[in-house]
Amino acid sequence: MKILLVDDSKSARYALRLQLQRHGVEVDTAESAEAAFVKLKGALPDAIFMDHMMPGLNGFEALEVIREDTRTSSIPIIMCTSHEEPEFVAQAKKKGVFGILPKSAAPELLPEMLEKLQGALGVSAPEPAAPAAGKAEVAAGLSEEAIVQVVDGRLEGRLSKILPALIEELRRDLSAGILKDAHHAIEERFAAEQAAKRKAAPLPTMADLQAISTRIATETVPDLIKRSLQAERTQIMELVDKHLRDALPKAGGGHAAEQAEEIAAKAAAMARRESQEAVDTAIAASHESVQALEVSLKKAKSTIFGLIALAAILGVGAAGAVFLVLSGG
Repeated sequence: MKILLVDDSKSARYALRLQLQRHGVEVDTAESAEAAFVKLKGALPDAIFMDHMMPGLNGFEALEVIREDTRTSSIPIIMCTSHEEPEFVAQAKKKGVFGILPKSAAPELLPEMLEKLQGALGVSAPEPAAPAAGKAEVAAGLSEEAIVQVVDGRLEGRLSKILPALIEELRRDLSAGILKDAHHAIEERFAAEQAAKRKAAPLPTMADLQAISTRIATETVPDLIKRSLQAERTQIMELVDKHLRDALPKAGGGHAAEQAEEIAAKAAAMARRESQEAVDTAIAASHESVQALEVSLKKAKSTIFGLIALAAILGVGAAGAVFLVLSGG
């Protein structure tokens, strides 16, 4: 007996095919109703075992197509399904299903289903071929070792026809499973890496770097320069006082000497005031640019040393006036 097995599940096809072959049934398989229609255009099977739920056309829809074709309308169809409700069984029988084979109890119910199918088709159950001399003669004429060899030969011949196809289908199923697991592992690893990247601190952008640069240029650098200028201002003021002390002559007493000291003191005060203003101007310019600071600092130093020279000249002039007054007297 030849059966066409239609099921979209590889594992289900493999399991039911193996069970059918153990009962001596020749099995051809199809993975969908559409693939089964193609096979039915050739040699017709004695019966069709069809899954109920499949992508594309389901079992009932495929059954209607098969019943509309005069070549295939009389082929018995056994519906393989997980549904065992009375309503489903009644609907299946109404549509012309030969029988229902529950997937949960297929190994136990399959022999009964095959027996019922063979009775409907008028086909006897397959029996192992017996030697021409008969079983009694075989038992009487052959030794136990010879009987074992005969049985082994028959088993080997039968297995050589069944095993290659089973092994090939099992290899395909295992390969597909391995590829699926590998693909799943790669997807999980990729997802983990992406999650780690999202949790990691982001790299600074060009806008962040520009903001840092602007903050340094407007806050840190001017503050450092201001401190440096304040320290330098203190040094300059000390230098001014020293130069004034060195430049002023040591005059004697009298009214002329007092006038010379007063003129020198005014010159020194003017020098300090101008130097203070020049350095303050340089500090204020620190908020604009470093180059402006350097120019302002140079101008401040030039002004300060000019005032120092002026104070020295005034001091010398005052000393000369005092000397002339004293000499004239």
